[in-house]
Amino acid sequence: MVRPLLNVEDYRVVARRRLPKVVFDYIDGGAETEQTMRANAASFGEVFLRPRGGTRPEQVRVGTTVLGEPVSMPVLVAPCGGARVVRPEGDLAGARAAAAAGTVFIQSGMSNHRLEEAAAATTGPLWFQLYHLGSRELTEAVVERARRAKVRALVVTVDCAAGSVRERDRRNGVPALLGTNRLKALPRTPQLLAHPRWLAARLTDALVPELGNVIGADGRARVLGRDFIPRTCSFADLDWVRAAWGGPMVVKGVLTPEDATQAVEAGASAVVVSNHGGRQLDGAEATLRALPDVVAAVGDRCEVLLDGGVRTSTDVLKAVALGARAVCIGRPWMYGLGAGGQAGVAGVLQLFQDGLQRNVALLGCSDVAEVGPQHVRAPAGWLATSPEKEASRG
Repeated sequence: MVRPLLNVEDYRVVARRRLPKVVFDYIDGGAETEQTMRANAASFGEVFLRPRGGTRPEQVRVGTTVLGEPVSMPVLVAPCGGARVVRPEGDLAGARAAAAAGTVFIQSGMSNHRLEEAAAATTGPLWFQLYHLGSRELTEAVVERARRAKVRALVVTVDCAAGSVRERDRRNGVPALLGTNRLKALPRTPQLLAHPRWLAARLTDALVPELGNVIGADGRARVLGRDFIPRTCSFADLDWVRAAWGGPMVVKGVLTPEDATQAVEAGASAVVVSNHGGRQLDGAEATLRALPDVVAAVGDRCEVLLDGGVRTSTDVLKAVALGARAVCIGRPWMYGLGAGGQAGVAGVLQLFQDGLQRNVALLGCSDVAEVGPQHVRAPAGWLATSPEKEASRG
């Protein structure tokens, strides 16, 4: 009997079974002790929903808009590097599934697919994540490519000032998987051979996954970890990035009111409250915990998105209640990809869609737009307008 996939964890279990350990740990793990990665998910358990009884919505609407773009639900598909190592269709499968679900796909700047491929593969809205590529000229070149591909928004990453230590990857020899040293890959051969379908796909696709959107001055695509390490765009870069882009700019990697304010002043249309899924600075604050202060700091000057630890539709509602316009899911769609390719990603997105339809009604609302602070109870001190914070200001 086939076990039904009822939640994101079910997809995670299947992905773990179908992928070599080195690949699964790459998408599943975080930095150092993984404290921040765990805190992201755990923080949702600290917030409780407060439903209103005596209601019976005849219809429930869970669609919203993000940067003026209508989406079917307040759930976007977050940028995740290395998707092509999980499945050859990688980002293309994610983009197609997002389009079918009626939401935004954000292509990673570390994608192994060219952004032009992603744009051609989807009929839905496509955003692109931007890293600094080592020089202003190379960075502006990929911005121009995004503009020509009719990418709807540029997502500028500001939280990668240095490379992090991801201990699972170090122990598993991820550089060997990426082709930086074939001899070091030999000890991993048994686990790769234990997954013949994955290995056959990798051999057919490419053993060395080049970065399709990191093209050097020599015209050659770079390889992550071998001849390229992603770096953050600084706030000082945002002026020329915005000028080169000319469209909506989203600043990703904001955890403090100060950075949120600076992003708005630099022309951001939205900020993403993000700690890179716990894959950069270990010990950083959980994103849901940081959300209310960021929302209070920006007011109505820009939209606020959130990623990190979102696993259920009720997690989405808690973020929305605390001021997020929408959330971005990373690991969940990668689990879906590992479990079943494009169909797996579609299944994960359907879980969120169905869950939102059900739980918005159970919350006593007929529209997700009605969900607000009155529908949650957060720990004392979380909300920017809490008595404890007002007292400390006084």
